Amino acid sequence: MVACTSGGILASAKVYPVKWFSGFTMTQWLVNKAFPQSQKDIKSLLDKSWEYRPVELVNTQTKQMLGASRCNQILPAITQLEPVRGIDTNPYAEQAVMCVATRAIASAHAAQYSALSTFTLDADFPLSAPKNLALMISYSEAKRVLQNKKIVNWAQAETVKFVSKEGEYQAKYDMEGAFQTVSLIARGDFNYDGIEDLLLFARSRVVDGTYASFRLFWLTKTDADSPLTLFKEYPPQDRECDWPAC
Repeated sequence: MVACTSGGILASAKVYPVKWFSGFTMTQWLVNKAFPQSQKDIKSLLDKSWEYRPVELVNTQTKQMLGASRCNQILPAITQLEPVRGIDTNPYAEQAVMCVATRAIASAHAAQYSALSTFTLDADFPLSAPKNLALMISYSEAKRVLQNKKIVNWAQAETVKFVSKEGEYQAKYDMEGAFQTVSLIARGDFNYDGIEDLLLFARSRVVDGTYASFRLFWLTKTDADSPLTLFKEYPPQDRECDWPAC
């Protein structure tokens, strides 16, 4: 499924509207699972109740408890919240990431310029993807990869094997002992510079074990010859702690 909106009238004759795709799974967590058709619909999802029972959370900074059942309850302090019950860790992590994606898509603008017409998730994607897409389970591993200037792309950070194309907007990749599904969930101008950006969702799991990660990456390309550039990610990788605390 795909939906889009122009997001307003721009001065440029060429407009690249905000679009979202089936990998945007926020509606799967709600009682009403109707796929949003407008940015107004998407914004309304932030106050919709989750189908999953309320999640008991603790603020790691203030130690206050919170019973959350919709996105707008967690977004103000989302980087400080973690589930009280271990069983809630993975479901909440994915749900929280979709809340962040919902807010981003709802506030995105149409773009006036795009260099992303040839973008695709395929076997070559790890060669152009920023190294942040590597599966960095610990802070020490993230530090090793992110601070090494010789490592530029995902393929240089770890061995990545393309597995399959899962529709137009999704692909699966194998790493050592793990696999990662990357989905293009939206296009639009997310940083308000007039240039079209991509919002990717990466769902990762280890083969033997229960560890999973759910991450968002905002990528852009300023012209046809420039590389894909990361300008934002969630959860952030710049603090000495591991998800869900970060």
